[in-house]
Amino acid sequence: MNRMVAVTLLAFSASMFAQTPQLHSGSTVYIEPMDGYETYLAAALTNKHVPLIVVTDKTKADFIVTSTVSQHRQNDPAVIINNSNNSAPASGFPGPNDAKMRAFGETDVSVAVIDVKSSQIVFATSTEQRGAADQKTRTAERCAARLNEFIKKSEKPKK
Repeated sequence: MNRMVAVTLLAFSASMFAQTPQLHSGSTVYIEPMDGYETYLAAALTNKHVPLIVVTDKTKADFIVTSTVSQHRQNDPAVIINNSNNSAPASGFPGPNDAKMRAFGETDVSVAVIDVKSSQIVFATSTEQRGAADQKTRTAERCAARLNEFIKKSEKPKK
């Protein structure tokens, strides 16, 4: 009985002191193919100066970046009303901004950064963009900015 308690305590204490994977400056990441979205994400990591090294060889990566991207295009014809103040008229018909949103639809993106050794998710975010021609670029840059912020916050010395 005493051995069982000792082994259990040892197992719990070891797991309590085990370090969780840390995403830090200089970590290598491999971006999983995502129907072309990986290119937008790699460009955004560069443009937002995220301090990670993107590698093309999955075996050389500390972390894997996975994502789901869904695009919804509105096929319904939009009613466009020439309204100089860019708001919907009192009649309830859509204004110019609504027509723009219908024309471009929306893009929803979820990104996760996974530690290769432990398979633990160390960072995840999601974002959406509606009514813009460059939705993939904007969502990728938003995800990259959040990742950059996460890394900087985790590396900030604790007081």
